[in-house]
Amino acid sequence: MKFRFAAVAAATALLCAGTPAAARVVAFGTLQPGAINNVFAQVIAKVVQEHSKLQMRVLPMRSGDAQFSAVQAKRTEFAIGDINDITAAYLGKHAYVHRAKPNLLLAFNMLAFPVGIMVRKDSEIKSLRDLRGKRFPVGWNAFPNGVPLTEATLATAGLTLKDVRGIPTSGLIPAANDFKAGKLDATMFAVGAPKVAEVNAAVGGIRFLPIASTPAAVKTLKSVRPDYYALTLKPARPLVGIVAPTTLLTFDDVIATGAHVPDEVVYQFVKAVHENQAELARNHPAFRHFRPANMAKQFSVMKYHPGAVRYYKEIGIWKGR
Repeated sequence: MKFRFAAVAAATALLCAGTPAAARVVAFGTLQPGAINNVFAQVIAKVVQEHSKLQMRVLPMRSGDAQFSAVQAKRTEFAIGDINDITAAYLGKHAYVHRAKPNLLLAFNMLAFPVGIMVRKDSEIKSLRDLRGKRFPVGWNAFPNGVPLTEATLATAGLTLKDVRGIPTSGLIPAANDFKAGKLDATMFAVGAPKVAEVNAAVGGIRFLPIASTPAAVKTLKSVRPDYYALTLKPARPLVGIVAPTTLLTFDDVIATGAHVPDEVVYQFVKAVHENQAELARNHPAFRHFRPANMAKQFSVMKYHPGAVRYYKEIGIWKGR
């Protein structure tokens, strides 16, 4: 698989300015502009570059699969994504059958990442159950993680993708564009993403549909992916579409790396992040909720890179295996 590294030169020029000649260049894969992970990767890369000897190159790619494949092939050093999707890629399960990526390891746990199904603010759709028979994106060829996210969310209301009127989509941004154009009645997106704010302004307001927060609902989420959980959000200015306390499917957004990446590179990377939470938050409000003490959170399958473990042990937050 080939990646057009030159195409992202303009997007990363700011990050490269003033970097010492002796710095080691490392590549950080992320999703396309408009996705919140793209914003997070830019913020992290900027802070790491300013507080380490690493020179960061942020590379937008068409999907999580493309990111993880680049790490697996040793073309990039870091990637960003859902812990559940990274686990599936590592194991070669679900969308990654026969395409396991055993080179993947974790660098750090970043943020709780709530995602939900949004509808127009004035829509007759008031609950997930009201999605029955409605136009809803399916397929997600360029974003296979969209399948379990939508399946798990619908399942908490006793629905499956067979209960909606499926409209094929390739990924998050195309689905959001179709929703904005009136071709979909609802679509999935991450709370706080720039695209959500854009759609909100274009259609006169959106709101997210809540899931149940019962033990049964949480069990349903985990039956789809073991590291899914439920989180209740309260209305706040950055949380467009959260018009009342709203419980949503949540996963942890993490930074992955590769076993081929030198320990010192990962050590410098996580150290720069851990020591500069305030600066991360100044660059994006979501990082106000970033907890450095939780960077080494343990998950169902994935293990951390030795360089990260070394740092976490030094600062006393390592509780893993």
